Amino acid sequence: MSISAQPADIVERMRAYNELNSPRNIVFSGGLSSPLPNQIRRITIDDSVMFKALFDLVLTDGHAYKRLGELCKGIGSRLSGSDNAERGIVWAVSMLKSYQFDTVFTQSVMVPRWERGEIESVKLYSKVLTNQLKSGKPSDDYNCEAFVEANPKPQKFYPLNACALGGSVGGHIAGTVIVVNSNRALDSMGKAGLLRGKIVLLNLAFDQTLLNTFQAYGGCVSQRVNGAVPCSKYGALAVLVRSMSNRCDLHPHTGVTHYEDSVTKIPMVAVATAVADLLADISIKDPNHRVEIDLNCRTLPDRLSANVIASSVGLQYPEKIIDFGGHFDSWDEGEGAHDDGAGCMHAFEALRLLKALGYTPRHTLRCVFWINEENGLRGGTEYARLAAERGENHIAALESDRGGFVPRGFGVDSAIMPGVKMYQKLLNDYGIGTIEKGGGGADIGPLKKVNPNTAFVSFIPDSQRYFDVHHAETDVFENVNKRELHLGAAAVAAMIYILDQQLE
Repeated sequence: MSISAQPADIVERMRAYNELNSPRNIVFSGGLSSPLPNQIRRITIDDSVMFKALFDLVLTDGHAYKRLGELCKGIGSRLSGSDNAERGIVWAVSMLKSYQFDTVFTQSVMVPRWERGEIESVKLYSKVLTNQLKSGKPSDDYNCEAFVEANPKPQKFYPLNACALGGSVGGHIAGTVIVVNSNRALDSMGKAGLLRGKIVLLNLAFDQTLLNTFQAYGGCVSQRVNGAVPCSKYGALAVLVRSMSNRCDLHPHTGVTHYEDSVTKIPMVAVATAVADLLADISIKDPNHRVEIDLNCRTLPDRLSANVIASSVGLQYPEKIIDFGGHFDSWDEGEGAHDDGAGCMHAFEALRLLKALGYTPRHTLRCVFWINEENGLRGGTEYARLAAERGENHIAALESDRGGFVPRGFGVDSAIMPGVKMYQKLLNDYGIGTIEKGGGGADIGPLKKVNPNTAFVSFIPDSQRYFDVHHAETDVFENVNKRELHLGAAAVAAMIYILDQQLE
């Protein structure tokens, strides 16, 4: 970016800093030419100046929110193998090239192609529900604010808020619902023959006492991912899955589901949390209820797609790479704003901020938009395969895939924990001082197989609202807060700076 594109006060402060510190191998150029290779040695820049410059610039002239709006509103959802995903890739390449990073390129990869289809209907027939609605006293067991707002009226049948899970087969199924509230219950009820000929509702809910909502998600998501196979083995006709959310509402949350070729594939459908509560109640009170499922989703042949990469080449260790990014694909129900357009914009903005401030990285910095995280991980897998094939040295990788909410900190590999901890007081000044042991992510995970010493970092924003929108029609641009998104981008940039400074 040219100097004119930066807020004048920030640029002037950086110029003054450069003048004061010119004997110490300046890494801020304020838009001027970069230092020559023979001038470079261990960087000793005042870290607080860098951190303040990053946050000042993003809060006064951030680009992430605008670019996310272009992606969400101009392209929309980006399910792997879809036309939208391919249009998005063209947009991403053009957008990144406009910032004149050292390199912008793609990595081709074949991805799965599943389509939801035009027919997606789940209906409930229940005289008990009709009588309850006529009485004006719906059951307290499922009555939440969502039903109050919806204000359902007595009718012949009730269209339920539901959507096919990613990868589901289609079909027309009718039957009664039986509720399963745990994995242990699934096995015991299945062995007792109770699931045969039934539509199974897998109804394990989030543990509301867990402050970390990702922990709550991890405690019940296996029913969505792996529920089809055991239910089919036990003779179920189809499976309804309680949406992965800690919110009571009428928005179904999709997500991937898996089959085994040796087991009959049955339809898999997500139902909104409020609908799951309704069905659990009706299944007890109305033995004559009936649910009809009608889907024509399908799996098509794989399609060529691509990862998108932009980089700033390191001056001291150009052969050593620090990766950071998010996944570019999304589910088709929303716009993939938080999941994971935000993560991609965090990475792009981090690279842009460092470049705009004239920072010369020691290592090569790579912003990566991985494709096909949601239903195949082929983008991340191919990225790692090519790294091995080309003998690339990826020394660190950061993944942002938890939404664009207010940043809290990072999960960090134990090997680099001491170096990161040195910055904790400074990170605390910006509200991002949470440093947890861990680090990693679905897309960067395969890099460990290439180089077990690759240091992993995960970006951690506040988690309380993430599963309100995760994989749902509500994951749209309007539900992203500009300031929170930009703060997250600056946090990622600060961590990339730390890694660049601390690693050899």
